[in-house]
Amino acid sequence: MAGAAPSAKPAPFLKPLDLVDRGLLLAESSLSVVIVAVMIAMGVIGAVSSALSIQNDVTRAVDDVLMNGTIWAAFLGASFATRGRKHLAIDAIGRLLPDRVRRVMVAVASTLGAVVAAALAYGVFEALIEQGHAVDEQVASMVTSGIEGARVDRTFQFQFMISAGFGLIAARLLLHGFHELMAAIGGHTAPATTLPAPAPAGDASKPHEEPDGVTSTPEDPSRVSPFEQASGTEVIIACVALLVPLPIAFGTTTFVPVLIASLASIATLAIPLYLRHQKTKSLDATAPIPHEYAEIKSPAEPVGALVGVIAVLALAWFGIQHIGDVSIGVGVAFFAIMALMGAPLFTFLGGLALFLWVHGNDVVPSTPLASAVEDVLGNHFARMSVLPTIPIFTLAGYLMSESNTPRRLVRVARALLGWMPGGLAVVCVLASAAFTVFSGASGITIVAIGGLLFPALIKDRYPEGFSLGLVTSGGALGITLFPCLPLIVYGIVAGLQEMPPGVEHLELGKMIYAGLLPGLLVVLLMSIYAVVVGVTNKIPRSSFDAAEMRAALWEAKWELFLPVVVLTGLRFAGPLGASSLTAAYVFIIEVFVYKDLALFKDIPRILPDSMVLVGAIFVKLCAATVLTFYFVQAQTADVLFEALTCGPPAQAYLAEHSDVMVNCREAVDALAQRGESAGGLIDSPITFLLALNVFLLIVGMLMDIFSAIVVIVPLIMGIAVHFDIDPYHLGIVFLINLEIGYLMPPMGLNLFIAGFRFGRPVPDLYKVVLPFIGVFATSLLIITYVPWLTTGLIPDYEPLQPHTVHAPGDGETNPDGETSPDGETSPDGETGGADCDVPRDGETFEEFEARCSGGGDTADCDVPRDNESFDDFEARCSGGGGGGEGTAAPPDTADCDVPRADESFDDLERRCNAAEAPAPTEGEAPTEGDAPTEAPTEGETPTEATPTEATSEDAGSTPT
Repeated sequence: MAGAAPSAKPAPFLKPLDLVDRGLLLAESSLSVVIVAVMIAMGVIGAVSSALSIQNDVTRAVDDVLMNGTIWAAFLGASFATRGRKHLAIDAIGRLLPDRVRRVMVAVASTLGAVVAAALAYGVFEALIEQGHAVDEQVASMVTSGIEGARVDRTFQFQFMISAGFGLIAARLLLHGFHELMAAIGGHTAPATTLPAPAPAGDASKPHEEPDGVTSTPEDPSRVSPFEQASGTEVIIACVALLVPLPIAFGTTTFVPVLIASLASIATLAIPLYLRHQKTKSLDATAPIPHEYAEIKSPAEPVGALVGVIAVLALAWFGIQHIGDVSIGVGVAFFAIMALMGAPLFTFLGGLALFLWVHGNDVVPSTPLASAVEDVLGNHFARMSVLPTIPIFTLAGYLMSESNTPRRLVRVARALLGWMPGGLAVVCVLASAAFTVFSGASGITIVAIGGLLFPALIKDRYPEGFSLGLVTSGGALGITLFPCLPLIVYGIVAGLQEMPPGVEHLELGKMIYAGLLPGLLVVLLMSIYAVVVGVTNKIPRSSFDAAEMRAALWEAKWELFLPVVVLTGLRFAGPLGASSLTAAYVFIIEVFVYKDLALFKDIPRILPDSMVLVGAIFVKLCAATVLTFYFVQAQTADVLFEALTCGPPAQAYLAEHSDVMVNCREAVDALAQRGESAGGLIDSPITFLLALNVFLLIVGMLMDIFSAIVVIVPLIMGIAVHFDIDPYHLGIVFLINLEIGYLMPPMGLNLFIAGFRFGRPVPDLYKVVLPFIGVFATSLLIITYVPWLTTGLIPDYEPLQPHTVHAPGDGETNPDGETSPDGETSPDGETGGADCDVPRDGETFEEFEARCSGGGDTADCDVPRDNESFDDFEARCSGGGGGGEGTAAPPDTADCDVPRADESFDDLERRCNAAEAPAPTEGEAPTEGDAPTEAPTEGETPTEATPTEATSEDAGSTPT
């Protein structure tokens, strides 16, 4: 079942290994604090400079600092997410097994996950080494040409952190596997997991724990900085670890930044350690936390565990050496089972991707790891310009969740709306939506807002089932409103997808507007349901208190100003600047204005904790990028498209026109242009959206929202565009479906979080969330079939033109209002008309080319007309319509994609290159090879090309 926490307590560590690991964790935490602090400072500088149009060396360095800093902070966070076992995993099998068997299974899954992480580390490392060699060759070539002193971009060297991060993850997964095996051999049985006492807890200020064990109230005395929990030995280990990168980075572009960051991080540890010793005359931790260490009863335990880990690694190595003998079906099943055994989901995505790349098939040849992970280092991941918004907005959300912001927001909402029917329930809806927008995580909203309001709802005599369902579903509100993280991640991933001619790429800036009305509609319908429940259950209303309203507004005035900060940042500095200004603003008001958070106690703890979520997102994005790159090269989207849309009519049409068509997709497109059905499972926009809704509900139940976005979006985008579904509309439908999936029995993630927080068995929540699922489903239906709600507010929006084609002989109206037949002639006598700069409204790109390319009757030259022979089709469309007397017949190039039946490849080249070769100038003999090489069309298998030839700029395109 989906969940972030394991089904049983992790095995205790051996003390020496744990001591080193905790020292390394402290080094990672201090380094991430320094990096993110610098990122926010530089982001604010960049935002202000952008607003004031200031340009200098510092402002020009902002983008590089933010992008490279994001990679470092995220992969440090991913490493200590592995330490705390906070990567999302599917724990379906382990819950059904005895504890000892479960431990063996988790050990095997962790060890195999380490193999995947190590493979990703090695692939990225090799790709960066190759990139370094290419740059060295470029420099040598410039020197040979007499060009010296030119600046060469070597910032890619910062990306070695990706490789280092995966290496640290692999090491920690191996440690997990070792300790689980040792516990299984020694018969260590984990205590049964106990749920918290059933809520309401009565005292809303009482500290409570989230599912990951992180407290969430400022009053909790156990909330201390990582330094206060560390012994002197751990601090020394951390300082030594922080020196390790220096000799590695020496002589590279990264050396000076790494030196500064390492020394600053060491200072944050060494200086407090000195002061501690001066004050207490001891190096011991001032707030030690208890650790459970493994007791070795027999040497057989560690020896047996070591042998077990080595055996699993040996089997994995054997499988890798014989990977070509494993069928793709067996490989996919293996990684699926590995995920069900409890391996982190990113190892399933990355392992499956690497298996498919290395295995190869008829379309994609077997590929080295360095080439397989190439997309990770380019614009598809490491160099995405908006990527830094994720960690910065996440930090802002964590700062708010760890302060008293939830209490202040609830007070304001209650003062304003508590008097109306169902007032407190409406307060819960609005507060949950607002908090999810900034936290980006539904689990935090359930714990923070639900923990405050569930006791209050019960006290105000709301039905317990309704109250429990309301706080559980509250975490799914607000996902389509900026700056919620799922909306940002969708905008990033969807914006990288290749679009057909005439369809603009999705832009994150426009996606922000697309989510406004749908998000508000969901909140409105949920509020109406809350009012209805309040009225039907005769819930007493509180009287309006103007004095309390003024006091609540005044107390929360700084947080209520936050939307203004976000919108101002968006207006003058874009999403990246808005994120930096937001984080800086939240930091200032929570630390220096409200003083809910202590600078030296809370910030060093909260900041690394926020990077845990960021790291968990980034490793999934990274692994899914490798998988998506494979999908592109294997033309998986085309295969899926044909499987869903190519019915008997399309197959018959393909057979009838096989001399000009290569695959069924062309037949489906041709029939769509003619307004005829292709007869597939999905044959219209309505059936596509219905099927998509059902599919995404299942996906939302089984996958976290970020994994679903990066895996599913590349597969469905092409099908959606074929059915004229606008990319922005598709995105909002996608996100709302996943909102519902979070609540869907039996495995919706929010059910498990709420069950743990409120002390209820998860099956008890199935019934109480059904009415709220109904409200979400109603909102989804309205949004799905009223696209204007999504597109109405988008600035400079260009609607997606439907598939249309003019029937033979239909007239077209030229700009002067005159009707002309197909093959129209402009007033100056030239074919093509006076409006050939861009396609006309309602005109496909193919029609535009046919009308403006200079041919004769070419308005419908994709396929032969009804009752038209192939020879007539060629004569009409080949450039002269038969031509008049004395007119040379144009080259026969109507079907140059593939050889004709019984035609050799040489004959194809001679027939087609005659037209494509540029005409020789006077006195110049034609040169062999003048004909340009034509890129493979969509659906065509590239020849003599490997994935390594695809550049990062060619987003999703097939390399040539």
